[in-house]
Amino acid sequence: MKNVLGKIFVFALFVMSLVLMTFAIAVYSSHTNWQARAKKTQEDLDKAKSDAIKSKQEAERMAEHVAASEAARDQVIAKFQQALVEKDKELADLRRERSGKLEEMQGELMKLASAEEDLTEARRQLEELQAEARKKQELVDQQLQRAVQLASQLHEKESFLAIANERKAQLEKQVAQARLLLKQSGLSIDSLPKDRVPRIDGVVMAVVDNSIEVSLGGDDGLQAGHEIEVYRNDQYLGRAIVKTVKPDKAVAVLMKEYSRGIVQRGDKVTTRLKA
Repeated sequence: MKNVLGKIFVFALFVMSLVLMTFAIAVYSSHTNWQARAKKTQEDLDKAKSDAIKSKQEAERMAEHVAASEAARDQVIAKFQQALVEKDKELADLRRERSGKLEEMQGELMKLASAEEDLTEARRQLEELQAEARKKQELVDQQLQRAVQLASQLHEKESFLAIANERKAQLEKQVAQARLLLKQSGLSIDSLPKDRVPRIDGVVMAVVDNSIEVSLGGDDGLQAGHEIEVYRNDQYLGRAIVKTVKPDKAVAVLMKEYSRGIVQRGDKVTTRLKA
């Protein structure tokens, strides 16, 4: 019995020892965890304080930056306001300048309208001058054509004159020979009958209306009142009566009753036709 109680008591002591050991271990473990947590908490607190100091410093720095930014912003705003005032002045100046330019432009437009009117008038006058110049040019062309015709006629007359001069020289030789023969025969030209028409030939030098100028004259024995026949090759054209006589040429009037054709320069004339 005593042994059993002793065993029970020993077992109870053993159990209580285990319980106490367990409790001691738990207490130790708990004590160790709380110290670590307290240490960690202290570290966290220190870190938080450090972070708070840094945050405060950062906040102060940001506040200074913000203050500087606000000051810079105020300066920029002031500059913008000053620039805006200057731009307002420039805008007012530009508006005044624009008004002046508009007035000047209106004046220029009025001048341009006046210039266009002047140009229209000048064009009208130019057209009139051009029309007048065309008329003048037509007149000049007509005069030039007339001058060419006259030059051609002059050339023809010069040619006829050369022929007449040559004919005159021949006739003068013939007259000199005739005078010589008459003198050798004891006669003179003054003793010949005045109304007798010598047989002489010539050409028509000019035609004006119904009058002709021929290459025969007083030196050829032609006198006013003599009648001359006009022909071309074998065609008889008519008769003319001498009105005025010069030494080397004469003017005759065509007789209508003997007209057989149109007389032209270069046609032949004679005092007597060949039988």
